Amino acid sequence: MMKTRSLWVLSSSSILLSGSLKKRVCTSFELGRTISSLTNRTYATIDRKEFLVPHSSTDLDLRRNNNPHHLLQRRTIMTEEPNNLVTQSSFLSSTLVTFACRLGYFTGGVAIVVAAILYMKQDNLLYFPTIGGLPKSPRRNPRGYRSPSEYDDLPFESIMIPCPDGVKIHSWLIFHDNNVNKKVPTVIFFHGNAGNIGLRLPNAIKMSKQLRANVLLVEYRGYGDSESHVGPSEKGLRLDAEAALQFCQSHPRIDPKQAFLFGRSLGGAVAFHLADYAQRNDIPLAGVIVENTFTSISAMVDQLMPFLTPIKALVLRIGWDSTKIAPYLETPTLYMAGGKDELVPHEQMLELFQLQSIKPSRLVRMHIVPEGTHNDTHMHGGQPYWDAMKGFVKAALSHSPEQSSADSSGEDQCLVTESNSDTVETDKKSAIPTMSSRFMDIVQGRTMEDATKKND
Repeated sequence: MMKTRSLWVLSSSSILLSGSLKKRVCTSFELGRTISSLTNRTYATIDRKEFLVPHSSTDLDLRRNNNPHHLLQRRTIMTEEPNNLVTQSSFLSSTLVTFACRLGYFTGGVAIVVAAILYMKQDNLLYFPTIGGLPKSPRRNPRGYRSPSEYDDLPFESIMIPCPDGVKIHSWLIFHDNNVNKKVPTVIFFHGNAGNIGLRLPNAIKMSKQLRANVLLVEYRGYGDSESHVGPSEKGLRLDAEAALQFCQSHPRIDPKQAFLFGRSLGGAVAFHLADYAQRNDIPLAGVIVENTFTSISAMVDQLMPFLTPIKALVLRIGWDSTKIAPYLETPTLYMAGGKDELVPHEQMLELFQLQSIKPSRLVRMHIVPEGTHNDTHMHGGQPYWDAMKGFVKAALSHSPEQSSADSSGEDQCLVTESNSDTVETDKKSAIPTMSSRFMDIVQGRTMEDATKKND
């Protein structure tokens, strides 16, 4: 009986023990499944790169303690860190994009304002009625540059020529001593872009003597003693030139068939326009002489202000494009070019010369002064400079389009000559880019005798 009870107790204990063990095993198994499930969920939310990050000692301790709550909290923190980095990176990128956009708007606005100013004020960048310390009116010039009346035995007229738009321009008509019965030519003189006609007076007087011709010195609107309520512009200067030609056509002491145009620098573009105007309107014109002029304002922008080249098509409204005139111009033309022109590239004069020389029947010549600069070519050229002009005037007066490759004097139609002397030394450091360096003597108050000696 005792043995049977003992066996029963033992069996019951074993059963209880077995049940207890079974329950513990089941509980452990369920706990393991829970931890595994939580861990898998956490790992599923972590970027793949997180598996490569070494675990800290705290993390290892949490894993050893089998604390799923702390383990989940740790993994969640590790998951949020990359998200914060992504958020910061996105914010930085957004800030940079916003800054770039605002900078672009600002730059674009400045560019528009600059373009508008260039478009509206570009006439002020080309035309200079006054420059430096030089006066605007010839009457305020130093002695010898105020009026032709300062020169003895020099007959002249001071006139105000009316233009088609009502503006009146001031001019001096200097007569040659031998001007009897209209037997001498007349040169219409168009000056450069700076200063009044008084500053060109000694040069014009010498031209009159050398060529035995009358000289009409034209002062553009807004310059000198011409009316200034309308400023100089391309359209305005064209009207000034046309009015000057009409004046010569109607003047009783001028032979209209012996009218020549002379233009230096900007004046060369004015002369080209007037020659084209005369050709289209069948107005007689004997010849054209241009000195150190340019092909176009657009080409000069490329030369002097290349930073404006990309936008010049949008803002440039000044043309003075002689390349559109030269190929079709039948009027005899002489190109006086300085080989060392520092302002207008010598190649531009060569280009115009070649454009006009297409037809062999045309009388087109070029005279090159190797040491001539933009403003001092007539000073460097010496007597060969004037001889080239005199030869051209003679050939032009006897020229007709029907002639072949030789004129009546037996000289070539298309001829290039050079000066072989350099008679003047100039101070290039003190030279004004838009006019002769000798005009600095005017500012310093030199006498008429000194000035005329330097121009002779």
